[in-house]
Amino acid sequence: MKGNEDLSAEIDDEVLQELYSWIDGIPLSRPKRNITRDFSDGVLAAEVVKHFFPKLVDLHNYPASNATDQKETNWRLMNRKVFKKLNFEVADDVIRAICTCKPVVIEHVLMALRTKIDRILWERDHPPPKQDEKPEVDQEQKSPYVASFASPASPRGRNKGKTGLKGAPVKGATGAAGAAKKGPNTSKQESPTVPQHHGSQSKLQPTAQVYPATDTVSKVQFEEKQQECLAKDETIQILNAKVRRLEHLLHLKDIRIEDLQQRLDQLRPSNPSGPVGTGYGPTRR
Repeated sequence: MKGNEDLSAEIDDEVLQELYSWIDGIPLSRPKRNITRDFSDGVLAAEVVKHFFPKLVDLHNYPASNATDQKETNWRLMNRKVFKKLNFEVADDVIRAICTCKPVVIEHVLMALRTKIDRILWERDHPPPKQDEKPEVDQEQKSPYVASFASPASPRGRNKGKTGLKGAPVKGATGAAGAAKKGPNTSKQESPTVPQHHGSQSKLQPTAQVYPATDTVSKVQFEEKQQECLAKDETIQILNAKVRRLEHLLHLKDIRIEDLQQRLDQLRPSNPSGPVGTGYGPTRR
C-alpha cells in the first residue's frame, strides 16, 4: 500500500461496518475496543494473516508494545517476512501513521489487505489449467507439428526403414530387376537410384523450416488469450467480492430489522383478555 494514497478520506459507513464484521469473525488475542489503537503495534494484523495462512506467520516475532519504535519494527518486519510473500506492502509513512494512531488509516490498510487475501484465496481455489502450468518446452514437445516431423512413420522414416543397416540385399534386388530389363547397363543405372532417395529427403527440408514459424505465431496468440483470461478472471473476482459484500450488508439489514421488530414487540402493551397463542406473525388479525 503506497503512501501517496489518500488515507485520510472518509469511508462509507456500510463499508466500515462490513470491515468491522469481517474483523469480528476472526479470533484475536485481545478484546476489541478501539481498532486504531488495537492494530497500532501490528500484532493483530499478524494474527489476521495467520488466520488465513497459518504457516506464513510466526507470532512470537511480533511482541506487543506501546513504544512507537517497537511498533514500527513490527510492521517493517511484517513487510519483509509476510506481506512480501502476499505481494503486498505498507509504505513507511503509512506505518508511521498507523503507529501514531491516526484515524481511518488502519481501516484503509485492512481493506486493502482483505482484498489481497480474498484474491489469493480465490486463486488458490480456482487454479489455472494444468497445461498452462507446464513450461513452453514441454508444450512444444507435444505439438502435433513436431510429433509428425519426428515420427518414424514420416517419409524420411520409411525410407530409412527400407535401406536400414542392411542395404546390400535391397540393392541386390534392385540390380536383379534392372539386369532382367536392361542387361549390362544395370551397373550404370544403379547410381541414379541413390540421388532419388536423397532427393526425397531434401524435399522435407523446406517443410521442416516452415513449422517453427507457425509455432511462433501460435505462441503469440496463446499469450494474448492467456492475458485476456487473466483479465477476465480478475474482473470475475472483483464482482464476486462485491456480491459477497452486498450479501453481507443484506444480512446485517435483516438482523437490524429483526432487532427493531423485537423492540417494537416489547413496547406494545399486552392484552390479557385477547386470544392466546396467535403470536405476532403475518396471520394475526
